[in-house]
Amino acid sequence: MRSVRLFDFLQFDSASWQVVAQDGTELALKNLATNRIRRVPVAELLADDSYLPDSPGGFPSLEGAAVLETLDTDARDRAQWLHRHVHEVVYGIPPEAAAGTVPTPDYDLRNRLQDRIAAKLAELAATGTPMGERTLFRHIAAYRKDGVAGLVDGRLIRPASMSGRTDPRVVALLEAEVSGQRNLSTGTRSRAVNRVRVLAAQQGLTVPSETTMYRILRRIERSRHPFGDATTRRTQANRPDRSWGRQAPSRPGELVEIDSTPLDVMVLCPDGTTSRADLTVALDVATRTPLAAILRPVATKGVDAAILLARAMTPLPMQPGWDASLSYSRSVLPQGMLPGNEDVRASIAAKPIIVPESITVDRGKVFIGSTFTAACERLQISLTKAAPRTPTDKPHIERFFAGVNSGFTQYLAGYTGPNVVRRGKDPAAEAAFTLAEVQNLLDWWLAAVWQNRPHTGLRHPAMPKKDLTPNEAFASLAGVAPQIPVTLTREDYIALLPLEWRTIQPYGINFQGLTYDADSLHEYRGVPSGLPSPANGRWEIRYDPYRLRSIYVRDHRKGRWIEAEWTLARQLVGPFSLDVLTAAKKAIGRRGQVPGNELLANVNRIMTAPASRTERQAAGRAAATVPAVPEQQMEAPTPTGGDGQDPVTPIEAASIRPRRKARRIDLLED
Repeated sequence: MRSVRLFDFLQFDSASWQVVAQDGTELALKNLATNRIRRVPVAELLADDSYLPDSPGGFPSLEGAAVLETLDTDARDRAQWLHRHVHEVVYGIPPEAAAGTVPTPDYDLRNRLQDRIAAKLAELAATGTPMGERTLFRHIAAYRKDGVAGLVDGRLIRPASMSGRTDPRVVALLEAEVSGQRNLSTGTRSRAVNRVRVLAAQQGLTVPSETTMYRILRRIERSRHPFGDATTRRTQANRPDRSWGRQAPSRPGELVEIDSTPLDVMVLCPDGTTSRADLTVALDVATRTPLAAILRPVATKGVDAAILLARAMTPLPMQPGWDASLSYSRSVLPQGMLPGNEDVRASIAAKPIIVPESITVDRGKVFIGSTFTAACERLQISLTKAAPRTPTDKPHIERFFAGVNSGFTQYLAGYTGPNVVRRGKDPAAEAAFTLAEVQNLLDWWLAAVWQNRPHTGLRHPAMPKKDLTPNEAFASLAGVAPQIPVTLTREDYIALLPLEWRTIQPYGINFQGLTYDADSLHEYRGVPSGLPSPANGRWEIRYDPYRLRSIYVRDHRKGRWIEAEWTLARQLVGPFSLDVLTAAKKAIGRRGQVPGNELLANVNRIMTAPASRTERQAAGRAAATVPAVPEQQMEAPTPTGGDGQDPVTPIEAASIRPRRKARRIDLLED
């Protein structure tokens, strides 16, 4: 307790003072160095952290005032019984006596303390609860020092030691053994105890009984799960060694989290095989709105993360190729799985477009590469990297992935479950949807279901008991912090694609061993761009790694993008990716040939009937990717192989696994 009196010396506000006067609630302090007088309110002085009295106050501490609330019934009754008798000896009356009660003659305060103690000892002996004189003296001294807390048996409030009288070095060995279980396969407690016994014997330490060892081991375990599920153990070990914070953005787009995870569903590849896909999502924390979601086979790449930003700032109907992909999925999926255009557009129109201000990502190569960081810089978005191996830095998107599994993925044919323990007998055999179809279903589910589902983490101060939906949360925050709607154009999309530098030759542009040409390039053939290093006179080229049918040349003189098409593009069976091209070159190289006319045939073969696992993965990426920019609509003439050559016939698709009858899904949770 803090106190201050007249003429006290004290330290306050980095100076030495003496209290020289008091006027109501104010004190007059005299500076001992300058003799200056300062008036300070009493409450302000006592509450200031710099206040330090010259001598401690004589008031007792209230630290143990509530000690009785921490005891069991027997210990509390014992303390209250002692309190009654000790209080009567010290003050002459019991603690529960009414005001004005007169002490009995034996406990009159005019009697000596020794006489009052003798009377109390005689009373206790007569009631069958005798007590020694030294014991009563000790209780009185403890009561005067600590109050009621001094009357409690110290053994009941003494902190229990984790190891008792066990050698601390043996306890340290147990601690090290528990900590070492983090990345090991789960064993039993007996294994840990036996290992510690062997190590203790080598060091000549005395080991306690087996019961004591197990008791100490259980106290050391706490919440680290050293003998439980290995996944839970590693997750608990990733928790930060500090107090957990809480992010509470107050406006949409203030904080966005981006992460990737394997989707728990098997999808069909173009060659009939099945595989899992990676789901990459950008989630707005303030409204729990998924700004964009991209599915990719095998693994997400840096260009996917860059395109994710572009899609996050562009409504689905404005994204090139989305309408055509949705129409195709509606034609092949069972009737009713995707609603009509009016319902889809109504759901999409209600989903807000949010411009990210700050993005939190992990340290994966996808998100710290030059492609993604350059895209954030172009869009003026600040980038924050989460701590290594700390998923708790992005808790909202981790919870979002769990919501996708419970509300969407588990209703799809080919669902694998979150782990092997919950996996069915053969999810691959149940797969019925392609990656493009799952992408369209996911886009619709996010807009129609997720955006209208109440979320326990979304509350409004005016309605603290009501869970808001993401759309309702955006409406409430947008009224306080409105945003400027921003959408990206075709040129903006192209600007986010990967960059290369090439010269324009008389025959066109040589890119990745392919020749690209366009009529608009004619005036620049053999002409240097005039750009300084690193261009060194070459022209800026942008390309989509998943759509190499065309590349985009920056005409900085006229401020436009020129789309150059592969000269053999009209003989392709479909769009192809950089992975397909690389696989085709490797196949030709294994035969000892030089890439030439055989390159087109191998690209078509891989797109229709891949032979190896690498080729299947490459074909899957190419078939699953929606083009970032719209392709030119041209009437394809009959393909020819050149002057005097026979027409080149595209390779037909090899035997593809027949589509199974898909089951209609209920996209709402039970």
